Amino acid sequence: MTDSRFDKPKDEFASPKHSVKHKQTERKIRKKRKKVNRLKSTLRFVILAALIFLSYQIFVLPQWYLSQDTFKKPDNNTVEIINNKIVPTYVINKSLKDVKVPHLPIFLMKVKPIKQELFKLPMIKNIYVRRYGFPARLQIIIRERVPIAVIKTDMNAKPAAVFTSDGILIPAKPYMVLPNNTNILNILTNATNMKKDWSVKKVQEIEEIVKAVEMYSNEKVEYIDMRKPNDVYVKIKTTSIRLGTLDSTVFERIKRIYTILPQIKDVDTQIRYIDLGWDKVNYLKLKKSK
Repeated sequence: MTDSRFDKPKDEFASPKHSVKHKQTERKIRKKRKKVNRLKSTLRFVILAALIFLSYQIFVLPQWYLSQDTFKKPDNNTVEIINNKIVPTYVINKSLKDVKVPHLPIFLMKVKPIKQELFKLPMIKNIYVRRYGFPARLQIIIRERVPIAVIKTDMNAKPAAVFTSDGILIPAKPYMVLPNNTNILNILTNATNMKKDWSVKKVQEIEEIVKAVEMYSNEKVEYIDMRKPNDVYVKIKTTSIRLGTLDSTVFERIKRIYTILPQIKDVDTQIRYIDLGWDKVNYLKLKKSK
């Protein structure tokens, strides 16, 4: 008979050996993981360094940079100016000649200095600057003010000043290419000092008078002649209208146009102008017979 105390299963004797092998296996696995992790870290570092180097090489390519003399020697392929009709391109280029080009990639270049110079041209209302790379270039989109009236000393003379749709009176410059169409009112005057004799308020008052004439005549006003302040004339397609003094009764006198205008059809070739210069008195001024 054997003592049961000494009867132990074989696996109990084998378990210590198994535990040692298991721990050794775990150590080997941990070592391999560490090697793999170190290899991954090394690869990540190498890839990151390569990306940084590649990015830097791309970053310093000359195609990202504008030439230092871009604005001194303008080229349409480098600086494109579009949508300008009143202010010529050469005037815009001249305004930009002193703008310094920073040694920065085009996408980091600030466009504020460009806008500051161009806004000195009063006819320019807004500016949009687009930047392009490869090769580096700029597109400057101009939005000009809309002229609705020009002040002249004569119909064939060059404008002395321009009144815009946003209520600004701008002295006309020699370089301005103003559109010659029927939508622009011509104001004739003898005034030579624009700042002293003319203001936005004065032009707006004239604009109201012109609108009244157009409403009651149902014709477009071609020009208003104010060369004699107390003897103002308005020209419409059919005839001329003498308004006389632009006093507080002028709008009441203008209302009489629609009753008089039909009467001139029969004597159209003989009419010199419709005289509304008198309060409550209308008459037609006939041409002198030869």
